[in-house]
Amino acid sequence: MCGVIGLIYEAPRPDLGRIAADLLRTLEYRGYDSTGGAFQGDGPEVRLRKGVGAPSAVVGKLGIVGEAGQIFCGQVRWATFGAVTDANAQPHDVRCKTHLYGAHNGNVTNCDALKTWLGSEGHLVRSDNDGEMVVHTVEHFFHVELSALPSERVTEREARRQCMRRALVRAAARLEGSYAAVVVDPVSRRVWAVKQGSSLYAGLGSDARTGRFAVTSSDLSAVLRMTRLLVPLSEGECLEHDAAGYQVFRVRDRAAGAGAGPVAAMAGEVLAREPVRSRLRAQDAALDPRFQTFMEQEIAAQEATCRRVATLFGGGSLASRLLSPIVDARPSADVAEIATRLDRLRDQRGDEALGREFRALVDAPSFRSLLSSMPADLKTRGSAGTVEALGAKLTSSEAGLLADLLPVARDADDLLAVRLLDVLLEREETQEFAAAVDSFVERCQASLASGGRIYIVCCGSSYHAAKMASVFFNEVARVQVHAVLPGEFRGEYARSLQDGDLFVAVSQSGETKDLLDVLNDVLATGLSIGRVAVVNNVNSTLAQEKADVVIPLRCGPEIAVPATKSFMNQLAVFYGLAVAVGARRFKQAIGPGGPDAAKASELERHRAALVRLPALVREALEVTEAATEEAAEALFLQPSLHVLATRMTALAMEGALKIREVVLNHAEGFEASEFKHGPNTLLGFNTVFGPLEVAAVVAAACDQAGEASAEAAARGATPDAVGDAARAVGRALFTVGEATSAATRGFAAAVDPTSAAAPGPVAAVGPARSAARSAGGPPVMGAHLDRAKVLGALEHSYPLVFVTGPDERDVALTVSQINTHKIRGAAVAVIAEESAALREAASKPPAGNAGYRWAYVALPKTGDNLLAAFTATVALQRLALKMSDRKARYLDGLGVAEHGVHPDVPKNVSKSITVD
Repeated sequence: MCGVIGLIYEAPRPDLGRIAADLLRTLEYRGYDSTGGAFQGDGPEVRLRKGVGAPSAVVGKLGIVGEAGQIFCGQVRWATFGAVTDANAQPHDVRCKTHLYGAHNGNVTNCDALKTWLGSEGHLVRSDNDGEMVVHTVEHFFHVELSALPSERVTEREARRQCMRRALVRAAARLEGSYAAVVVDPVSRRVWAVKQGSSLYAGLGSDARTGRFAVTSSDLSAVLRMTRLLVPLSEGECLEHDAAGYQVFRVRDRAAGAGAGPVAAMAGEVLAREPVRSRLRAQDAALDPRFQTFMEQEIAAQEATCRRVATLFGGGSLASRLLSPIVDARPSADVAEIATRLDRLRDQRGDEALGREFRALVDAPSFRSLLSSMPADLKTRGSAGTVEALGAKLTSSEAGLLADLLPVARDADDLLAVRLLDVLLEREETQEFAAAVDSFVERCQASLASGGRIYIVCCGSSYHAAKMASVFFNEVARVQVHAVLPGEFRGEYARSLQDGDLFVAVSQSGETKDLLDVLNDVLATGLSIGRVAVVNNVNSTLAQEKADVVIPLRCGPEIAVPATKSFMNQLAVFYGLAVAVGARRFKQAIGPGGPDAAKASELERHRAALVRLPALVREALEVTEAATEEAAEALFLQPSLHVLATRMTALAMEGALKIREVVLNHAEGFEASEFKHGPNTLLGFNTVFGPLEVAAVVAAACDQAGEASAEAAARGATPDAVGDAARAVGRALFTVGEATSAATRGFAAAVDPTSAAAPGPVAAVGPARSAARSAGGPPVMGAHLDRAKVLGALEHSYPLVFVTGPDERDVALTVSQINTHKIRGAAVAVIAEESAALREAASKPPAGNAGYRWAYVALPKTGDNLLAAFTATVALQRLALKMSDRKARYLDGLGVAEHGVHPDVPKNVSKSITVD
């Protein structure tokens, strides 16, 4: 968590602050406790602008937007070490031994010990922030190295460069934990960016106004805003750069066979590292004007992202399948030449060179021959009226590269060539995906044959997807897999691992610290344990350095902090993998002459279901709109609720997590039948949550009003004055009470039954004022308060959201649970396919509860429990989004500052958790 940026231009620019502010806002999802930037122009002066608050709120107030300069070092903070204060904000500008400035992302676990050591060495440490310890530690060793130089060489750029390299190696040995750091030497005017266990990306580019530049950041989308030319970095490496050039070197030793490759590398060793062109574009991470938030956009995108997975499992798109036999029929020399030229095209850095290689590829006889052989259907699909229309049709993961070719196309044939390249690349990716799936299946088979166990280890939403995967594998492949949190894995399985086990690591970012730590533990055992990564970011530490097999999620950049489309694609990938494993396991049973026709039919049904998923997700988006709106209106101010799922506990947990994340209401996910084993004590008279607390305020305010009116009467005040005193307290009382509707209604009814239907706090003050005036002096509100009625109002309906598939037994169990709980004080919302029994159970009010409320979100009809998992996911995500929108507007209306309710960047939640 946190996000760090380093940016240096070849020449100063007056708008550096505006660029910096945009980059900081791009990183806001990674941290919003504080924001900061350090700016340096063409002289030695460093201007530090930092303070508490999210970038979107404070970049203007801090003066960041108006800064000019040549070098920028920035950070957004998600606090771990040190409170949320200005002093703990980053970057840090340190001058104890020599002058450096810098910032970090991650968690340096020996922070306190470092602070003590630094103090003993004469450093003045001004904060409790581990980022300051990083910069001071580098400063300390940099000073030691500089002190060994002859005085006349201390300011030489090359000498300082070598000193800093040695200082970073020594600092890395002293720093414990996982981090990425950017450090700047203001004298040599170079930037050093260290990747040590946390995400870090680097890019190179040029600008017509100020020449070349280099940028590093914790976030890929921030780099892509500037350039698509990336310098790959692995754990334990440092990128040293100015605007004109760069060098990569090791800051930690790497043993042969560990992490990034088979070759050992020593700390301080310089590494050859060529830049590569990113497959993604900045617009891939932009907010479409049709949507208000990224979460809304990403929920709506799930039809398309799910289709990518279904297409990969189905052997590719129609265009790819049409082209495959034609490519296979081409002379091998032609195919090899096209592949070589395509690889050369991918390697180009500048736009001019890219255009030159593209034209050379298109004009090659082998490619012209293939282009002329394209089937008519593919040519029709490839035609488009505009470059923009064709760009929108590109489907391969290298659409970004191909989109760069469209502006340099000479004619319609060149545009068609871009479409053909897209299909060729998609075909290649489909083959790579199929090979990864085959490898996964082989590893599963080998593990099962040797008596090994299959673990799926992950955190957060990925863990819930893994729990759902255990359902898929059990139902489809008759295979047991263990979905495990990293901490649970360490506690329950780490010491009992054995040869033949299989470790499947799941992460959207591929940088989750908890997960990487246990993977390192697995590597350290020396056992023969397969390692598979299911990951969205294929350039991540997990994919590049820790796994034998990588299965991409292909859901594109996910910007909103809460996982939505990545969770959906994880479900789709695991469903497809379960089908693939089942097909291999049952091959003999269902093959030619095999005895089990039922298994054959079942697997065919699951394969067909995978193809159907995208359309089913679209239908779920369409049909659940109105019902989730109604349910959100009823639930968004409820301080707590439970999501109860029958046989799909993972969905209950994920739905509850979404509500906790973006609504900031307490929510728990349970297996539905488990609720009766203790949690049902929440039903009936409420002794835990908000209404009781508001009732305490009600009682206190009534006493205050009574005392105020008695004092006024003792001074000879008129009844009107007495009434005004009570009215002032009453207004405050009802403003508080409005925040919890049950308590408001209960108090209003207790004071004056005619006020129970009052629309708001001000309208409800009237009866209290009338009572005050008529009383003339006794404790006004206290005299008219029936405390028994106020306490009785606490016995209100507790909301339960039931989720079930269409299986008859599951429906019957859910009906029983609804009836059991609603008579004890539950309000009921149901998310399920249409069922007369479920609707009757939910809608029929229990005796004696005239205020009973219910809702029913009808899912598309599938008749399939596993498919219902996908449609229910859509409904739960949309419910959380709508609740968040309503609560945010409500709190904004009350004037509550910084309440933290936001679908994209909710309070205390960070996207990539790269700390312990």
